[in-house]
Amino acid sequence: MTQTLSNLFSLVSERAPLNIIHDRIMMHARRQINYSNLSIKEIAYELGYDNIQTFSRFFKSKEGVSPVHYRKKVAELV
Repeated sequence: MTQTLSNLFSLVSERAPLNIIHDRIMMHARRQINYSNLSIKEIAYELGYDNIQTFSRFFKSKEGVSPVHYRKKVAELV
């Protein structure tokens, strides 16, 4: 089943399904960090992460900064 999904994606997109999923998670994470008062732990849990460290590593690998630093950076711009 997984290979079939990957094959279908390769027909219509150059991006892998996992990349699309990660982009959607990041989009939602940024939105929650920017526009809510939820803690990073609450945001992580809402996105399906039981472990905040796992979420923080994922976020930092995609954004270049930790979720906490991202929130501070956004707050400085406002």
